[in-house]
Amino acid sequence: MPAFQEHFREIAPRYSALRGLDARAVRRIARRIAQLGASGGGGGGGGGRLALLDVGTGSGRYLDAVTAELDARNVAISSATGVDASRHMLDSLRATFPRGRAAGALADALSFNALHHFPSFDAFLAEVTRVLKPGGLLVLYTRTPEQNRLTVWGQHFPGFAERETRLYTRPQLRDALGRVSALGLVTLRVAAWWQWTTLPGLVRQARRRHYSTFRYYSEPQFAAALAAFQRRIRGCYPCPWAIPVRNNHLIAFGVRRA
Repeated sequence: MPAFQEHFREIAPRYSALRGLDARAVRRIARRIAQLGASGGGGGGGGGRLALLDVGTGSGRYLDAVTAELDARNVAISSATGVDASRHMLDSLRATFPRGRAAGALADALSFNALHHFPSFDAFLAEVTRVLKPGGLLVLYTRTPEQNRLTVWGQHFPGFAERETRLYTRPQLRDALGRVSALGLVTLRVAAWWQWTTLPGLVRQARRRHYSTFRYYSEPQFAAALAAFQRRIRGCYPCPWAIPVRNNHLIAFGVRRA
């Protein structure tokens, strides 16, 4: 098992620069939260304000983006808090947003960085429903194994899809959410977004281990896979300086029953 605390310690200072951000999903999530606020749900602070909690916030980039989008929609927010098991990622959050909307707090019980890092998905859902007030909204943004195989890494980086065994399938996500009697109005939606990148940019991301999946390679395995990846990319894309990359994710929404 890779030492993931060491992984996040190394990647924290450059995490936001290495990873893209799904702006379309941010708008979609903010719109759903805004609808919740308009209906009087959410159970945030007084005066109808909403309280946001981002579990496994990392550098806080998505929490900050969602909060900024809500600000633009004039949605009142009483607090926006990111919790994470990695002190180094939280340090990155505070350095990036010293006056920002996101506040970092180290969590022991909720020591997650992303859905596939959860030690127990069922335990997480139980804790979420305990924390959410009636009408509160659960939002999960994740990737399935099928979606992972269709990424540029899953298609062209040898062994990438096979090594990543922590992802949940869509039926598994639906079943887990369906077992939580306290959650109602559960929906799963595909979120797709495109970005342009370059071969040097992809190589830089891989070398800097922007996905924790790369930690499952030994150094010789990684070097051989990276060389093969570059050959495959050159063979598939005529211009290595303009590579279209499609990213697919799932967004799950669930509302806490009264």
